[in-house]
Amino acid sequence: MKFKETKVTESKIILANDHYAAVTYDCSNIDGDENGVIKAGTIIPANDNTAVGVLLSDVDKNGNPNGTIITHGFIKKDKMPAEPNTAAIAALNLIKFM
Repeated sequence: MKFKETKVTESKIILANDHYAAVTYDCSNIDGDENGVIKAGTIIPANDNTAVGVLLSDVDKNGNPNGTIITHGFIKKDKMPAEPNTAAIAALNLIKFM
């Protein structure tokens, strides 16, 4: 019998409340850290005017590159890996950063 050992870390909760809308997103083309993990709160696909959403939870590109992005809701800025710039905030007009 084969087993695969996976380390599980506690993910940050980036939502300010339970009011949000989200869609699935293929994160294959998004850069992750040295382990291939894209952190929750990352602006997808980039922190600029091309932004379409914010990653809801960590994504391990090596295991499964599919993630969920928030397209509408309330997000805690202090839980994000990088502060959203003004272009990303304008592009994500249905998200309120708190």
